[in-house]
Amino acid sequence: MLLKRFAMNILPVVYQIIMLFIIAGIGLLLRAKKIFTDPVIKGINTTILMVTWPAMMLMTTQREYSPEVLPGFLTVLFGSIIILSIAVICAFLIFRKSADMRLAPVLTMLAVMPNAGYIGLPIVQAVYGDSASVFLAAYITGFNIVLWTVCSTMYNGLSAKAMRGILSPGFICSILGIFFFLTRIALPTPILSTVNQLGGLNTPLSMLLVGARMDTLRFHHLKDGKMWISVLCKLLVFPITVLLIAKLLGISGLPLGILALCSAMPSASATQMFAEKHDARVDVAAKGVSIATLACIASIPIMLLLIGA
Repeated sequence: MLLKRFAMNILPVVYQIIMLFIIAGIGLLLRAKKIFTDPVIKGINTTILMVTWPAMMLMTTQREYSPEVLPGFLTVLFGSIIILSIAVICAFLIFRKSADMRLAPVLTMLAVMPNAGYIGLPIVQAVYGDSASVFLAAYITGFNIVLWTVCSTMYNGLSAKAMRGILSPGFICSILGIFFFLTRIALPTPILSTVNQLGGLNTPLSMLLVGARMDTLRFHHLKDGKMWISVLCKLLVFPITVLLIAKLLGISGLPLGILALCSAMPSASATQMFAEKHDARVDVAAKGVSIATLACIASIPIMLLLIGA
């Protein structure tokens, strides 16, 4: 019975990863055929960051509000913001000692920032049921707030350019999403349908670009020690640390499961999006995201056992 339940929980992981790599494979083919040129990739990357990503944020928070879920929602929201912020700062300070400023932010995001949406959603639903989706929305919102503030500052320093991250569509839509959820404001049907259509493009476009940037991947690139350290941190060290700290802080039940399980997801495609945006080491970002996504087939079952799901 336990084995059957475990298999049912892990199957969504396998299905999602297969889909992701099929999409990435199409991106690789488009790059090989010279359809995805560098200017095209830059344009799509900007479209994701400015349009589809913000739409996804509004989409995830357009859910039915219930006073009973508010304490758990806020626990996951603020928990994700605090955990991810501290983890990004600590990881960056460590990687900055041995890597230049084009590489250290990439390694940091590989080690900390999770793909909690596309891979996290089916796993959370399989483990905790559809009712847990609202807590996942809280985590994704926290992720985006950290992405457009702490991660943006990591790339740009405490400059006016970094502060513009607060005025970015992604950050603004994250705040609006929380406001709409807490005040029970539902978007009009035509607007909501538009948001859902645009938000649904986020993951496919992101994975197409991940695949397109894999065209330079060679076997000897897999010997990159710093990248493997980041991937190991992302899949095991970081989520286990989150699980232990959350328990010590008295967090339990569904909020604990969401915080730990989302932390165990592979590196976010936003790692490559931000590397592309800031002319950083896109090659390391692309191969790191790909390897972490593939390796999570083995690491997520371990985390499910530790969480007790």
